[in-house]
Amino acid sequence: MICTTRDGYMRKLIHTDLMISWKIKLSNGLDVYGDYDRPGLDNPWYRLKDYCKENDTIPTRVELHMFGAPQKVFFENEDGLDGIMIMRGIAKDQSMGGGHSQSFQTLTVSHLKDDCSCIDVRKYTWPINDFEQDVQTRSLTTDNLINMIFKNDSEKFKHPDVQELINGAAV
Repeated sequence: MICTTRDGYMRKLIHTDLMISWKIKLSNGLDVYGDYDRPGLDNPWYRLKDYCKENDTIPTRVELHMFGAPQKVFFENEDGLDGIMIMRGIAKDQSMGGGHSQSFQTLTVSHLKDDCSCIDVRKYTWPINDFEQDVQTRSLTTDNLINMIFKNDSEKFKHPDVQELINGAAV
């Protein structure tokens, strides 16, 4: 089950709990929301990954979904974002004296380059309300590849460097 509407749970998550999340446009026209910590359900990214595979669809646009933050698009391609992944993070910066502490939330979106040489990464931080850098690059690792959504029959997924890392994870 994927979340395709801004229902009461999503409104509470974004407007009351002030949690960072995402909105994704799929190639089949659906909008999907990252409904983190919804009772009784797995991580929304894993549910979306399964849905895409079962329904032969792929994300075409990944956007920030956060109360009070400007609309930001991480990556967009009307032909589909083959090799895409999202990670959400929360950290707390605490003072040594035990005084005031600041919470930070991040949304990191990674997209595998067409030549599979590396991964483009965009990381948004709240409450700073901006990207850390425009685009960073990272090397391919098993951990980031196994969590990516690939098109069915993806040429990127079939790439020897990708297969070497993914097959190494199964060992």
